[in-house]
Amino acid sequence: MRIAAAMGIDVFALDFLLDYRDRDLGDTLCLARQGFHVSANWQRATGLLAERWPRQNPDALLQPDGFSETFFRCLGARSVTSMDVSSYEGATLLHDLNKPTPTDLMQKFDFIFDGGTLEHVFNFPIAIANVKSMLRIGGLFISVNAANNQLGHGLYQFSPELFWRVFSSDTGFTIEEMALVPLTETGHPQRIPQTDPAGVRQEIGATPGATYLIVAARHNRGETDLSDIYQSDYNAVWTQAAERRP
Repeated sequence: MRIAAAMGIDVFALDFLLDYRDRDLGDTLCLARQGFHVSANWQRATGLLAERWPRQNPDALLQPDGFSETFFRCLGARSVTSMDVSSYEGATLLHDLNKPTPTDLMQKFDFIFDGGTLEHVFNFPIAIANVKSMLRIGGLFISVNAANNQLGHGLYQFSPELFWRVFSSDTGFTIEEMALVPLTETGHPQRIPQTDPAGVRQEIGATPGATYLIVAARHNRGETDLSDIYQSDYNAVWTQAAERRP
């Protein structure tokens, strides 16, 4: 049975984020104010917590308004800020990710979480450049977005190929984890390679139902350039063609 996707922390995002429990996440930024939606699958959520975070009281993760600041503080955040284009959900920072972020936000955060926001932002190259500019060196970015079979949910569905290139070593990042998650009652993160097989197309193809792509990327160095992003298999073809020319 398919489970509906919800922006924020659902049981699938929780399953992935538990890999980062009890770490120092520092100053945390959520792209949009993220809801804490695990109550819809409370039995499964409490089972995951009992197995992987047994010292944590599940009820202590909940907050009355249904958002996720309490969860992130328990996970390891020192502070939790939310950014949105509108104040309708009470975000603490108002900014349109279609436009470059102001300089006072550059390298301001240690952890940035996107629980289904970037798929709704039209100017993705600007939005992802904003994420990179706001993340401190050594900081962590985690993204949970639609990969397949969610037409009509957002403006985009994302592929591993996109994030392999956007968060490659050439752009100053390392992907720590990447997973496809089927949105079913028993779906768990299915880890896939953190880097693409350079120069070789590796198509995953169809998925049987609605699927998330979850990515955790670490910022290693300050200078990042997104002006020269191409699929590595095309780069290889173009290079080989150039070498064959007389």
